[in-house]
Amino acid sequence: MRYVALSLLLLLTVNSQGANYIGAAECAGCHQQEFNDWQGSHHDWAMKIASPESVLGDFNNASFSHGGVVSTFTRSGNQYYVNTQGADGQYQKFKIDYSFGVTPLQQYLISFPDGRIQALTTAWDSRPKAQGGQRWYQLMPDDKGEPGDSLHWTGAYYNWNSRCAECHSTGLQKNYSATTDSYATIWSEINVACESCHGPGSDHLDWAQLQGRSGSQSAANNGLKVQYGKSVNWVIASGTSIASAQGDLHQAAIAETQSCAGCHSRRSKISQDPINNHPGGGGFLDHYRLQTLQQDLYHADGQIQDEVYVYGSFIQSKMYQRGVTCSNCHNPHSLELVAQGNDLCAGCHAPEAYDQPSHHFHKQEGSSGAQCVNCHMPATLYMGVDARRDHSMRIPRPDISQQIDAPNACNNCHRDQSDAWSASAIQSWLKDSPRPADRVATTLSAARTSQPNASQLLIELADNSGISAIARATALGLLASYPDGQSYSAARKQLKNSDPLIRLGALEALAFLPLQQRWQDISPLLNDQVASVRHQATQLLLGIQGLNTEQQLQLDAQITLYMEALRVSADMPNGQLNIASAHIAQGQYAQAQQAYLHALRLDGQSLPALLNLADLYRARGLEQKAMEMLMRARASHPDSAMAHHVLGLAQIRSKQTVKALSSLQQALQLAPDNSRYAYVYALALNSQDRTLEALEILTQALNPQQPDRDLLFSLATMNRDLGRYQQARDFANKLVVAFPQDSAALRLRDSLK
Repeated sequence: MRYVALSLLLLLTVNSQGANYIGAAECAGCHQQEFNDWQGSHHDWAMKIASPESVLGDFNNASFSHGGVVSTFTRSGNQYYVNTQGADGQYQKFKIDYSFGVTPLQQYLISFPDGRIQALTTAWDSRPKAQGGQRWYQLMPDDKGEPGDSLHWTGAYYNWNSRCAECHSTGLQKNYSATTDSYATIWSEINVACESCHGPGSDHLDWAQLQGRSGSQSAANNGLKVQYGKSVNWVIASGTSIASAQGDLHQAAIAETQSCAGCHSRRSKISQDPINNHPGGGGFLDHYRLQTLQQDLYHADGQIQDEVYVYGSFIQSKMYQRGVTCSNCHNPHSLELVAQGNDLCAGCHAPEAYDQPSHHFHKQEGSSGAQCVNCHMPATLYMGVDARRDHSMRIPRPDISQQIDAPNACNNCHRDQSDAWSASAIQSWLKDSPRPADRVATTLSAARTSQPNASQLLIELADNSGISAIARATALGLLASYPDGQSYSAARKQLKNSDPLIRLGALEALAFLPLQQRWQDISPLLNDQVASVRHQATQLLLGIQGLNTEQQLQLDAQITLYMEALRVSADMPNGQLNIASAHIAQGQYAQAQQAYLHALRLDGQSLPALLNLADLYRARGLEQKAMEMLMRARASHPDSAMAHHVLGLAQIRSKQTVKALSSLQQALQLAPDNSRYAYVYALALNSQDRTLEALEILTQALNPQQPDRDLLFSLATMNRDLGRYQQARDFANKLVVAFPQDSAALRLRDSLK
């Protein structure tokens, strides 16, 4: 079967907030140089109709095999095809409708009758052959991607409409129907053109055409939705080695950097409108929710780990804090660097001071170690071929790598040496000058490894105005795991911070407050000027009781907007999970159930959806359905400790003791460091009079550096019940030392005297 692209997918003019998109060709009439720069750029090549001019891959009956699936790429005239495995597991011939990207990889898109456009997981490596390119290449080769799976090329996670389209086309309207689970996606231009950054241009065109005519008036911002800041000159003053800015730094940084951030960041979308087309403009956080320095995205010191698309990295840098913007280094139209090699950095950093062996400690001129970016912007390879540079512009810290699990620029090159060797070399260069502490690395590492002093470090970091906002927001969010008076005071203080990212972090920290105690502190932020802050405040207040009429009306209005923001991502499994959570918080269990089922239609193996739906079924008295979901979860995720653990709990409740013990044991074997799994399994063993086995499990799980209340309490009581009073007293004493305010621990200790 052959699928063809729907004609409605391409419209030439889309109305947006009263202004129309006019197309890049119209812009070229007055802005020829900018248009010429843009042509051939990554933005220009972001997406194109498949043609001999746009398709770079080998479609001359080329074959590629991966995971037992053989895909064959062919061409007939100016049309391109792939014969590969479809969603049903059968081989079909699919027409290639669009090319996607250019280098180092070019992907190919296929249209389906329900409006979906899917990206093949086999891409063309467009790099020169000498660099390993000119070959078919499998994206994410470790993903299973079986037919019918969400990771298959026909599945949810390779859907162009939801995952890619917004940042690869101009004036996009996704138009997803949750009722029919289909799309009617439209765009003004197929690629990232002028109006992606400058907003719809019809008003600007009208303004330009009226200039010089009698009676013409100047339009606001020259008729543009977005007005970028005036150019900033960077000048190295006499007697200095680093340039200072001359110009409107604030306006430039906000307008330009946030415009780029819409696509060049790891974020979730909370607005249907692109950032530049929203009435009145609005900032980045009015349209998106930025992901902070979360584990698995960033190393503990803030270096990039997963792909975070620059912005979250860049706003950590001193350069950003001083007003440097994207266009200081990149031509905004061609996207090329404005200078090459160290000459780029020399624009602001005097080469006589910095491009010297006395600074970089690499003697050979032009060597790899003498290149600024290799030390201050180390590259990480993604998808096997795509090197992305860290934009936090940090100083290499191998001494920090010795303390935490994070890379450093020195050992990225000197792979045959240890972190200690690199640290020692740097210290010898610095003589007796001690290296300053890295507060972010120390703190986030302590929090991630549950160190005893983590909460205090987080509080100190959150209150440190010399630290980047994204790091402070991260610290505040982590305080939610430390529900005490100090955390509350620290978070409450930052609710009035001028930076909305920090206010968001403060709200996250207050998630530990009981629901009925939240209104006084959180409700003022329902009127915050930034949409993402209002949404976060609303989320924390869902389901609150006892409000007066005025308060309830205020909250209801924000709930409506919050639910609209969640529905922006209703076509993704995680989007439906968030919708379900919001309904549960409001006691709307039938609606939550429908959202979970919708999530499973999008991704039949979604572990959170399966487990949460099981929990909802159980809460509604549907025990059999709950068990079916849990069995399905284990079958889909046999390596998931959580799936086994939750199933074991359900089996205990249904008196399936033998099966429960097996499930709980399997969970602990899969996650041996999880103290909770050890505790529950030990309790189950103890309930079957297998106390000695339970004690062995508890003892193995005990970590002296991270005291666990439940483990210590159980060790004390089980030993007591066996008549081992000295052992019981020892564990009870350790319990009180670790938790001196715990009244139950004190009573247990006293009972054993």
